[in-house]
Amino acid sequence: MAIEPVWPQMRLVLEADMTYRARQLALGGARLLFADMHPNLRWQDGELYIRKMISRHRVAASGRGLLLLPSVFAHKPAPPVSPDEPPSLVYPSRGVATLWGSETPTVDTTALVSLLGSSRTKLLSLLEEPLPTVELARRLNVTPSAVSQHLRVLHSTGVVTRTRDGRHVLYRRSMLGDRLTTTAARPRTHDT
Repeated sequence: MAIEPVWPQMRLVLEADMTYRARQLALGGARLLFADMHPNLRWQDGELYIRKMISRHRVAASGRGLLLLPSVFAHKPAPPVSPDEPPSLVYPSRGVATLWGSETPTVDTTALVSLLGSSRTKLLSLLEEPLPTVELARRLNVTPSAVSQHLRVLHSTGVVTRTRDGRHVLYRRSMLGDRLTTTAARPRTHDT
């Protein structure tokens, strides 16, 4: 019950971390996957080393895989408690600081809605992190085809970018999209 009110935000952070880690693994293998995960982790010669750990045991993952578990509560990597447990690694998720910051002020997006329309403005606001069409449709409670039509327009005007990630195409605000939403968030000053 304590986590339920912030679970949607936590889930976004965790999903963004998993997407990032999958991309790192695809681009550079295990070396790149673990390169920026935590200063206490080091990948060398096919082995993962964890510095500054209380226990001193080895877990053989060869042929068994390694389950990576991002956490919004961990402050350092944590391997299995005993060498008999399946190979896993709990690690601090990227973007955790965005969860515990102050509330984002309510944004007056009237001008942006006038420019893009209500549906496209809502889409653009969701695309701070990469998301597939199906997830956007779920969050907006509309059909994926409706979202696709809006994304085509936003992409063709350079407001969003898209990249393929396995079977999904992920959309995200471009620099132009970020500037539009930032400009909409600024308080307006009136000339006197």
